[in-house]
Amino acid sequence: MIRSRLALAGILAAILLASCGSRPDVTVSIASGTVRMLESSVTEGTRCSTFHGDGFVRDVPLTTVRTATPVTIEVEAGQTATAIRGWIYDVDAPTPSGGPIEEFKLPGRNGAYEARSIVPARTYEVVVNVAWSALITRGEVTHVFRVRVEPP
Repeated sequence: MIRSRLALAGILAAILLASCGSRPDVTVSIASGTVRMLESSVTEGTRCSTFHGDGFVRDVPLTTVRTATPVTIEVEAGQTATAIRGWIYDVDAPTPSGGPIEEFKLPGRNGAYEARSIVPARTYEVVVNVAWSALITRGEVTHVFRVRVEPP
């Protein structure tokens, strides 16, 4: 009887801990303004199973900012975030391979990246991926947005 109570308590504790860890909120700012983004994919899992979902993002939100270059992209993610990665694509003049013109990595859950390739009067698509880990769950969440920089 004591063993069954301990087993039940362990199961309830695991369920409670799993519900406490979740993917972090992600905020991106450029020139002190928050950028509107869409979630484009998410992966969540435990040691036993993993779920992956992709959204087919259309009408990616465009934010126009008036700032000098180089542009600084600031990313802030929640408590469970462990790493931030990003890719910048030139919408107006895509690379021949279709790949990004610039990539970045930020350790931890907050950071700023100075984009060297963003120039005024062009539109860029930025993909931000945040890896996260909680006590018994882990995953990644990816957001996408477009930005156009105009001179101040």
